[in-house]
Amino acid sequence: MIIVTVLSVFAGFLVAIVTILGDPTMIPDGTWRTAEVRRENIEASLIRHGWLFIVYLLAIGCLFSGILIEKSSVSACFKLWFERIYLFLGIFSFLLTFALPSMLLKMQMARLDAEIERRRRSAGIDAGKK
Repeated sequence: MIIVTVLSVFAGFLVAIVTILGDPTMIPDGTWRTAEVRRENIEASLIRHGWLFIVYLLAIGCLFSGILIEKSSVSACFKLWFERIYLFLGIFSFLLTFALPSMLLKMQMARLDAEIERRRRSAGIDAGKK
């Protein structure tokens, strides 16, 4: 059950990331072309994180199913392969999670840079001069 708890926490964390990524304030000020380019980047990131969320849910579902299968009269060979599947999904999703902290850092740095740029423009300072 510890694995289920860990994967559930990961899934909750991923929902928070997807919520932050989908925030329209992530689109920088400027022309519609700038917004469109940024939109494509955000959309690609949301799709990747959506797939990771699906892997988390599959792993959790397999774990629960494995618990039910363990108590049934299914063959030992089937149980073994089912255990391998949910172990693979659990390990795979865990390894993919290592990329999340760096992605969060990049996202927050982009927000910080956008805010600094906005304040420079409002103060009449050229973006090229730092």
